[in-house]
Amino acid sequence: MFDLLSEELCPVRWSPDRDPPPTVDGPGEVVSLRQLLVYAHEITDVDLSSPPAVSGLLRILAVLTARVTGLDKIDEVESWCDRRDEVLRAGRLDPVEIDRYLARYPGRFDLFGDRPFLQDARLSTECRNTNGSPASSGVNKLMVGRSAGQSFVWQSHTTDDEPPPAPAAEAFAALLTWLYYGPGGRCTSRWTPGQAKPVADTRTSPLRGTTSFHPWGATLFETLLIGLPFLPSDADDHAPWELDEYPDPLGVTPAPRGIARMLVGRARHAVLLTPSDDGRAVVDARITWASRQEPVPALDPFLIHRANSKDPNTVFAEYASADRAVWRDLDALVGRRSDPARAKRRRPAVFDTLAELAYDGSPVDVDSVRIRALGFDQERSQAKDRQYFSGTTPPVLRLLTAGDDERAVRVTTAIDAAESVGASLHAAFSAAWAGITRSPLKTKPRDQGVPWLHPGMARYWAQAESRFWATVTAAEPPEEHPRNLFIRIALRSYSELTEDYARSPEDVKAIELARRLLLRGWKARKKETADV
Repeated sequence: MFDLLSEELCPVRWSPDRDPPPTVDGPGEVVSLRQLLVYAHEITDVDLSSPPAVSGLLRILAVLTARVTGLDKIDEVESWCDRRDEVLRAGRLDPVEIDRYLARYPGRFDLFGDRPFLQDARLSTECRNTNGSPASSGVNKLMVGRSAGQSFVWQSHTTDDEPPPAPAAEAFAALLTWLYYGPGGRCTSRWTPGQAKPVADTRTSPLRGTTSFHPWGATLFETLLIGLPFLPSDADDHAPWELDEYPDPLGVTPAPRGIARMLVGRARHAVLLTPSDDGRAVVDARITWASRQEPVPALDPFLIHRANSKDPNTVFAEYASADRAVWRDLDALVGRRSDPARAKRRRPAVFDTLAELAYDGSPVDVDSVRIRALGFDQERSQAKDRQYFSGTTPPVLRLLTAGDDERAVRVTTAIDAAESVGASLHAAFSAAWAGITRSPLKTKPRDQGVPWLHPGMARYWAQAESRFWATVTAAEPPEEHPRNLFIRIALRSYSELTEDYARSPEDVKAIELARRLLLRGWKARKKETADV
């Protein structure tokens, strides 16, 4: 009814020098899943509006790319890199191999078929309440951003009384968001064979509250290849659409070995979409738990992980923050950190093989590779979503090579300086407000009740980003220490936000006393010290 291999699914941006196919049946501005692969070498970017959906889509495309190129069958990293170079030199994914693979799974890429894509058809009978009556979640629950259940009506213009259908392509994006970023806790009840009663709780999705980092090439084809993590093959590595039988929801959760189980086989939610009569929209949805067993721990190859301070052998994915630009994590991404405290951050495994592309005659233009961050600022323990976001760096692959140690040190020095000054600015804003109001700061709000904190920090980080890139991309290191450069930015931001509050001598005193916090760590030259 809605075959993802042929239906218009994903908006794209085409390469300016693309030679359009001569037939009227050629792809347009919105393409199918199959066309994303076949024309990947002519596509520069995907234009889905939801970064979490893009993150999920890239993982699906990574599995399909590995399957059609044979990269999923190689166990030795050097041979794997050689094969990747071979595919990159070919300039495109082989359409014959793409169709050969997809033909092995007829009907498995239909959003509403007998075996709906990334869904569980058993939910049509298993989603029941304690009385045995059918239960569903509703289409408003599926669509992130709509109000549903007890949520506030002003979050969207929809209610559960008359929920508008969701177009199939938008419902697919919402499906990906739930499978990768859905909350744990209460869900629609599911009563499977072998259970004494229905159960209505689920665990948190594997990427919830995280930022996913992807190497980004000049075309989608390059992005798929250089953004493919090396994961040794496994005989039992199967994607959900490759399995003939659904997994036992009460059985043992398989270990995520191999690229398919790692990237598309760790969902903690089971979902089933209900199509409209014409199959062009979704009118209802069931969202419930996928397994009662604890998931096997796994390190997603696109996430930054941090070692537990008390147990270095235990690591966890870093939290996403909509206030944090991607450049602030660049030192962790390039993996050139010598400071033991900061070195506890582990870069995404997908970056481990990128340095192999930085050589003369490489099939990829090293100086064009960027990094894209796709994140969702969420509470991991609560069903609370704040904001999703995306960002892309300038070309940074050169920083991964061993021959540019000076620039790598420049990166870490600039990031340390910006972070330290940012912390001082945060403290100064808070101290000034406490001095003006003559009262302690609030503890629960994220801004501590300081009205200028968020806008002031936003100004600082926006200007700090420009200064950072100017510093690290310059031909020579700056004459002035990076810390001083960021202090000057902080002083401007502080003045702009506090100047309207200097209404009395007491207020001026509070503001000026707090301003001194910004000058901590100023790197004075010898002549400046003598002059003082």
